[in-house]
Amino acid sequence: MNRFALDLMRALALWLILAFGQALGGLLFLRATPVLTQDGPLGSGQALLVTSLADAVILVVIAGSMRARGWTLGLVLAGVLVSVQTGQSLIEAAVFGRDVRLSSALMFGVAATAVLRGAIAAAVIARLWRGRAHGPAARLTGLVWKLPLIAILYVLCYFTAGALIAWPSPAIRAYYAHVGRIDSGFLWAVQFGRGLVWAGLAVLLIRGLAVPAWRSALLTGLAFSGFMTPQLLYPNPVMPWAVRSMHMIEVGTSNLVFGALAALILVAGAQRTAVIEGR
Repeated sequence: MNRFALDLMRALALWLILAFGQALGGLLFLRATPVLTQDGPLGSGQALLVTSLADAVILVVIAGSMRARGWTLGLVLAGVLVSVQTGQSLIEAAVFGRDVRLSSALMFGVAATAVLRGAIAAAVIARLWRGRAHGPAARLTGLVWKLPLIAILYVLCYFTAGALIAWPSPAIRAYYAHVGRIDSGFLWAVQFGRGLVWAGLAVLLIRGLAVPAWRSALLTGLAFSGFMTPQLLYPNPVMPWAVRSMHMIEVGTSNLVFGALAALILVAGAQRTAVIEGR
C-alpha cells in the first residue's frame, strides 16, 4: 500500500473516532446544554463532522513528519490538540466568562469532552503509527530567552490582528460593547501567560518534528491555526455567527503567522542528534 492510500485510511479512521469522541463527550458531559439553533452555515451535526475532518487531516499531516511513534506520538499530538483547541480558549473564557454569560458547568463540560476525545484520539494514533522512533531529535537552545520572546510575539500578534481584522467590523464592536471594562494591564498579562503556553506547545512540536526548519514552521502554524479556527463553526449560545466568522479570520490569520514565527525562533541554532527510542 502506498503512502497516500495509507494516510487516507488513517485520516478516515481518525475522522470517525474524533467525531465519535465528541458525540460521546456531549452525551456524557453536555446533556444539560440547550439545543442550539443554526445561526451560521452549519448545524451542530454538520460542524461536528467538518471540524473532526479538519482535525484528522492535520493530525495525519503532522504525524507523518514526527519522529516519535506509538504512545509517545499519540500523547504528544492529543496533548497539543486539546491544549490548542480547548485549553487556550477556556483561559479566555475564564477571563470573559461573566461578561459573555458562560457558566462554570458549561466550561467544565467542554473541558471534560475535550479530554475524553483527546484520550481516545491518543489511543488510535498510537495504534495507527506503531514502531520505533526515527530521525534526528531537535536539541533546542536558548529557551530561557526564546520562550519569553515568543510570548511577547503572541501578545503583539493577538492585539494587532484584533485591531486590524476584528475591530473594524461593526458586528464585533456591537457585540463587545456590553463587555465590562477590563484593565488593559491585566489583559496584557493574561495574553502573555497564554503566550507562554503557546511557546511550550511549540517546543513540544518542534522537538518531535524530523523535518527542515521551513516545514516545522508551516506545521506549527497549521496546528495552532487549524486546530482552533474551525471550532467557531459550531452554533454558539453566546456568540452569533457574524462575530464568530470575523474571529475565524482574525484567529486563523494571527495563529498561523504566530505559530510559524515561533517555530523559526525555536529552531534558530537548534542541533539535531540521532536518537532511537522504543515505543
